[in-house]
Parts: sequence; C-alpha cells; structure tokens
Amino acid sequence: MNNNNKPAAVILIVLLAAGITSASSWKEATRGPLVLKTLDYVLDLRVDYDHEKLFGDCRLTVLNSSSQPVGRIPLILYRLLKVKSVADSVGSALPFSQGVTEYEDWDRIQFNFIEVSLPSSILPGAKGTIALHYEGYLGGYQEAGVRYVRDKVDKDFTIIRMDGLAYPIVGVPSEAVNRAAGLQSYDYRINVTVPDSYQAANGGRLLGKVSRNGQTTFSFRNNKPAWRMDVAIAQYRVLEDAPNCLTVYHFPQDAAGGASVLKAMKDSMMLYSGWFGVLTGGQGLTTIEVPEGYGSQADVTAILLTRDVFNDRTRLTDLYHEISHLWFVKPLDPAPSRLESEGLAVFLQYLVQEKLEAKADALERGANRVRSRFLEQCKAKPEYTDIAIADYGKKDVTDLSYTKGMLFFYFLYRMAGEKALLDAVAAYYQKYHETGATLSDFLNIMKKSLDKDLSAFYRDWIYGADSSKLLVAGVPFDDIVKKYR
Repeated sequence: MNNNNKPAAVILIVLLAAGITSASSWKEATRGPLVLKTLDYVLDLRVDYDHEKLFGDCRLTVLNSSSQPVGRIPLILYRLLKVKSVADSVGSALPFSQGVTEYEDWDRIQFNFIEVSLPSSILPGAKGTIALHYEGYLGGYQEAGVRYVRDKVDKDFTIIRMDGLAYPIVGVPSEAVNRAAGLQSYDYRINVTVPDSYQAANGGRLLGKVSRNGQTTFSFRNNKPAWRMDVAIAQYRVLEDAPNCLTVYHFPQDAAGGASVLKAMKDSMMLYSGWFGVLTGGQGLTTIEVPEGYGSQADVTAILLTRDVFNDRTRLTDLYHEISHLWFVKPLDPAPSRLESEGLAVFLQYLVQEKLEAKADALERGANRVRSRFLEQCKAKPEYTDIAIADYGKKDVTDLSYTKGMLFFYFLYRMAGEKALLDAVAAYYQKYHETGATLSDFLNIMKKSLDKDLSAFYRDWIYGADSSKLLVAGVPFDDIVKKYR
C-alpha cells in the first residue's frame, strides 16, 4: 500500500478499527502458493495467571522465495488473540487487518487472520522484518475435533505451541495452501516471563534466567533450524545427562518416571545412531512432560511426552516413536502420505521395544495390534479400504499411515530381513536428510538397497488397495508374506 495515498489509508484505518477483513483479500492470497518463508523469529512472552491471559511481542523475518514482489504478509493466530500493533524493522507503524475466519477447506477451525500491508514490496530473494504486539486468551481446539490441542493459560500447566496458534505464523485461510508450502526452517529466540515458582521449558539452549520483582524471565535459543517453537510452563524439576546432551523436564511428583525416561532416551538414541548414523547438525535432545491428553510429539530437538508414559514403562514405545523422528527427512510431495515418517516410526517403536526391553515378540504383537486398529478404522469408514497409501495425503487420511503404513514396513521386514531394511532406511536418511525427498525417492532407494523386485508389493500396498482387502479379509500374516516374497 502507498502511504502517500491518504484517502485510501483513511478508509483502510476505518476498516481495521472495525476489525473487518476483506474477503476478497484473503481469497486472493490463497490462489497461489505461499511464498514467504520464515527465517528468524524472536518471541517475548509474558503469562498473566491472575487473568489467564497471554501477552506476546514477536519480531519475524521472512524471505520472499518467489519470482514476484510481495506486498503483504499473511499471518494466522489463535482466534482469541488479537494483534494490537505492527511495525517495521525501524519501529514505524504498519497498517494491518485482522478478523476471525476459518480455513476454506477445514471450516471447523477458526483463527484470527492477519494481513500486514508493507510500504514497499519485498523483492524476489529479499527479506522483510515486522514486529507485532498481541495479547489475549487460549482455549484450544477440542471443540473442532483436534482433541489434543487443549492449550490454555493455567496455573497448573501452560503450553504455548504452534498447534494452538499461540504465536503468529505465516499462513493463509487454506490448509491445502499452507501444507503445500512445506515445513518452515528458521532460527528462534524465546524470552518467557513467569512467576518465580515456575520453570519454563523449551527444546533450545537455555541462555540464562533473570529474576526481578517476583518474576523470572527464561531465555532460550534454538540448537538447530526449527519448524516450530514449543514452550511449556509448570513447576518442573530438571534432570540432565550432560555428556550426552540430554535433558528431561518432569513434574515434581514424577521423579522416578523422569529418571526412567532419561535412561530410555540415552539407550534408544544410541540404538538409532548405530542403525542410521549419528545425527547431523548438532546434538542434544530435551523431553518435556505434559499432562495426559495433550499429545506426544517431536520437533528437531525436543519431545513433548504425556504423563502416562512417565508413569507406565510399557508406554515407553511412545518415546521410542518420537525419538525416531529425529532421523527425519523433509517430505517434498505437495500432500505427503506420512508413510516414511509415521508409518516407519510406529514400526520402529516396537522394534526398539524388542531390543531394549528384551521382549522378543514385541514387533509381532505390535503388528497384530496395529492390524486390529486398521480394521476398526475401515469398519468406521468403509471407504478407507479403497484408498491407496500414495493418496493418503491427497485424501486427508494420513492417520492411516500409523496403521497400514506400519504394516507396510512390517512386511518389508519379514521379506528382506532386519539388517537389510535398517540399512535401507539409513541409506535414505544419509542421502536425503539435507535436501528432502518425495515418496518416489523413498520407494526407489528401498528397492535399490533391498535389491528385490518390489513391483507387485508396491502395486498392492502403495499405489493400489488390494492389500487393504487382504487385511480386512483376515488373511494370516504368513500367507501375505508368501504372496510377495
């Protein structure tokens, strides 16, 4: 927008004051790909427990990865968080619009959509920086069906993460467009201020903490380029294994569980490193305990792990699953099936349990359990039996990769053998961890590394649905192996 055009500026300010977002504006934004990439993020947070309110200041630097100038920065934020001001890199105020809307392809999710108008466009290959102040409340997305996102400001436990849109992220009101843009990769610094009795937890390096007037500010910096930022706040206790750069934040009552998790982290990291190679780009891993129901998940240097895993050693498979994601290859497909991430991780969680917990039948029992779960999914929605794994992302049914995707790897394991399969996964990680890969890249390296004719297996398991019919019909595992061996 040209700031010299005073009549237009006046009209825009009136619209902003009314909280009105132009429908044509955001629809225009969704027509093409999302071309702005986050490069650097500085986030200052203050938590007000008395009013259950969050205050945030962020400084966001983006790159224009397209061949055309970009004159607006689109952002999404939780629906009860409001932007109060936006400025450029030197502090000059910028016009912006905001308003609650929903994804055009996922209308149960509502959020605050913000568009920042720039005085001059960001040229192709150039960077732009904006600073925002925002404040408000968190309430999660349970009512929208995303049951694990129950994020809120609460004296017992508070979490601030991307899933709850607790800080502005580059995006538009189209889940398909946002997903097609792929994962971000940026550096961050987080400063979070909480009452003295609380501990802030993050997967980055703790730079220090400063206490003043009953409040403590914790400062963290990322260890590796990140695609998300998670901050959990509680009265945590901290365990460390300094030689291996491992840290566990646990609730005070779960000290024994914290020690168990720390040991399992060390043992499984050593096992994965032996299988796939030492992680590139730095070491260090943090596990943060969260209440049951908040969902276990991982980013590049941190794991959020639900409390039931801390208190039940049989649930350590959840930890093995999340740690396997550290050997992650960025998917390059527009709508990834998640076979190579979640399907593989479920397979590995049972294989690791077999190795570390001396449970000789863990993988076999896990495969049978997963098959039962897949049958439940198909019974609830019979159309699932007709969807090929390659289409899971396109059909928005990637949860099936946790079940049928796991069984794909189980049968590869039965046909090729443990060492051959693990060596193939290692070859995949070593070749593509820096560049990312498509599903075709993954399948080709599997075929090459295993030195087997997998055309019939791929036809039925990746590109077709005959395999689903075998599973639903109750064909024994041994007979399925014979069919493709």
